[in-house]
Amino acid sequence: MNPSDPPPTSSEVRDLPEYSTSTSNSGNGNNNTAPTADQPPTYREESGPDPDEILPPATFALHGRFIYPASEIPSPSSGTTRTTTASSDPLYQLSRVIHVTGRATESIDFQRLDYRVRSTSSGGEGGGGAPKVSRRPHDVYQLKYAPGMAYMGLPPQFRLMPQSRKTVGEVSLEKSPLFRSGWRALRVFSDGEKKKLEREGRKVKKGEYHFVIKGEDEAWEWMDPEGKVVASQQVCGERRPGAGGGEGLAAEVEYRLKVMVPLPRRRLDGLVAMWCLWLWRIHLDKTTERKTWEDPWTRKL
Repeated sequence: MNPSDPPPTSSEVRDLPEYSTSTSNSGNGNNNTAPTADQPPTYREESGPDPDEILPPATFALHGRFIYPASEIPSPSSGTTRTTTASSDPLYQLSRVIHVTGRATESIDFQRLDYRVRSTSSGGEGGGGAPKVSRRPHDVYQLKYAPGMAYMGLPPQFRLMPQSRKTVGEVSLEKSPLFRSGWRALRVFSDGEKKKLEREGRKVKKGEYHFVIKGEDEAWEWMDPEGKVVASQQVCGERRPGAGGGEGLAAEVEYRLKVMVPLPRRRLDGLVAMWCLWLWRIHLDKTTERKTWEDPWTRKL
């Protein structure tokens, strides 16, 4: 399967509509409220699952712009397990496919897909009908990329911008401090959040992070601030040369995130979005041409 091709779907979602950003208001009109000093920027007020509900460990697979649940099946012959993508509905969707976006792309929308089962009226005396599954996307984050400027010593920036109050907030991917390995998913405090913490007698800690990402090549682990491994990235299949002989995402390659511990829904949403942002960073790092002071283009600036 080419990454730009439609992902595999179950019978309920074979006719998935195109991506839409007007998702959170369901006939309720404009629910935007003016931000205050204690609030982040204005978001849509949406209903939906409890953001603090604890969800069990799970594995997620990226197909095109959709993220599906995956399951581990034990192999009787070898005694090992293999992970297969479940033939079910996607849990998240992106507005663009990460691995085929061009250099001009600087934002990708990330949505959670919530499902509701309703019974349709059969018109009979019993009043019961066949169950109907409805899908409702919720804006959660926007993945942002700002190209770096090597001649000024500015690296590229990768951030998660929250689109709902039911999130972990703004996040920035940055290299770990000197003498420490890996990357960190740093928490970015808004001015309103800082003032609120100050009123509560709490001090904003510089460099506070949600996860540290360590590994090499395509084997990465996500650890919490206590050093516990929360999730790991898995890559299945084989990679073939891309256009121009460079590395590309082959049809046989599938990226998966194995979450090993229970997490609140808002933290799990954030982790999956950070993983997508991480994959985007890796892709751009491999495909973006680097400029140096020796480049003619740079010398003209």
